[in-house]
Amino acid sequence: MKEHTWVSSRNKRLSVMVHTPAGFTEGTPVFVFCHGFTGDKIGANQLTKNLADFIEQLGYGVVRFDYAGSGDSEGDFAKDTSVVGWRQDLESIVTWVHEQSDFKQSPILLYGHSLGGLVVLTHPADDRRITARIVFAPVTQVVENFRDIILGQDLWQQALRGESIKNFYGRAFTLNPQFVEDLVTNTYSPTDNLVDTKQPMLFIHGTADNVVPLVGTQLIHAAYRGQKELAITDFDHVAAGQQQELQQIIGNWLANQLPRAMTTTQERGKA
Repeated sequence: MKEHTWVSSRNKRLSVMVHTPAGFTEGTPVFVFCHGFTGDKIGANQLTKNLADFIEQLGYGVVRFDYAGSGDSEGDFAKDTSVVGWRQDLESIVTWVHEQSDFKQSPILLYGHSLGGLVVLTHPADDRRITARIVFAPVTQVVENFRDIILGQDLWQQALRGESIKNFYGRAFTLNPQFVEDLVTNTYSPTDNLVDTKQPMLFIHGTADNVVPLVGTQLIHAAYRGQKELAITDFDHVAAGQQQELQQIIGNWLANQLPRAMTTTQERGKA
């Protein structure tokens, strides 16, 4: 069952779709989905929606949402898009999920794609509401990735001069300079953020990804000291034509890792 609702964040309403499987009971895990740059809660080729439907069929709850300024949420993409803002939106959603009577006892798992993967990986490591994290093609070397590939050197320098930029990476979007300023000012280091957590973590990345280099995922996977798995596939950045394979990787990992994640959550609750 899917229901739409609104959640407040940054003085704006975020558009949220909640998937509740038949027979949902207290304590059933709930996923929170984080979409990528210029994306939305449906995803390219309905990637995010289809994955949410798949996970709902497995018996888990799913909450997918649009960041402020993206998709159906209130706000303006040009001025409301930044990693710092997206991290605030994720915190608002996690808090909302935890406050719902149906989900209050549910472990929360985070899933992020692309830049949403960076948001998931840099969500506070000490957030005890979070049980596990899954990232697909995550941005991990954020300055290099946006400067050298997604925006390019010319637009990057233009933004550093305080100018708005547009039409980057074949997308007809406009972006004010706060996005680049945020990346330069703040250190978004997944490795540093996750040093104190041992949560189960699944990294997925494809060798045909021309948007976000595979090497960044390989490096953070190697550095992470918690329970982890790295699935290297032949996917492109959005698993075009291979969504079922992506879903199966996640489904198999959940079957193997979620019982352990649940045990970890119970042990934290007794501490």
